[in-house]
Amino acid sequence: MDARERNRVTPSTGLAGAHAPVARSSANQMLRLQRQIGNRATRQVVARAPATKDYGTVQVGKLPAIKIVGGNAGEWAAKKELRTLEITSKKGRHSAGLERLSKGKSKIPSLKVTTPIVDQSGQHLDFGRVEIEFGNPQIAGYTVDGNIETWRAVDFTAIHRLTISHKSGI
Repeated sequence: MDARERNRVTPSTGLAGAHAPVARSSANQMLRLQRQIGNRATRQVVARAPATKDYGTVQVGKLPAIKIVGGNAGEWAAKKELRTLEITSKKGRHSAGLERLSKGKSKIPSLKVTTPIVDQSGQHLDFGRVEIEFGNPQIAGYTVDGNIETWRAVDFTAIHRLTISHKSGI
């Protein structure tokens, strides 16, 4: 039996031959898979599953941080000219405070949105985040539909945008 025959891989038996190493580490298993199905198919099999959409968080005064599930925070991060920050979030410990702020129509000192950096198509880039601080906003239009709440920040007096980037390892 020559070297090629001894290290031959078959789908049903794995590595063939008496001198074949036992595939115990994940690297060995990956090489075994690669030999069985080829480079292209291996890339497809081990390709990372798409991450869940991360819209970022918003900090409203002293309320707990709120995870954003929709709205226009990404457009603000992309420096689009807008007049209102619209946020969709899940109900939580912060909800009663948001409703109170919306009904009270008073301004709060600041509201800070932190969102991932996205490209022109809306794809998340793993290069950092954008922090946008709105000065003296008013919370308005708080509504609830089941477990989802929608609200706006309006009439702010200042906007401060900070981009925090990371070096890529490439």
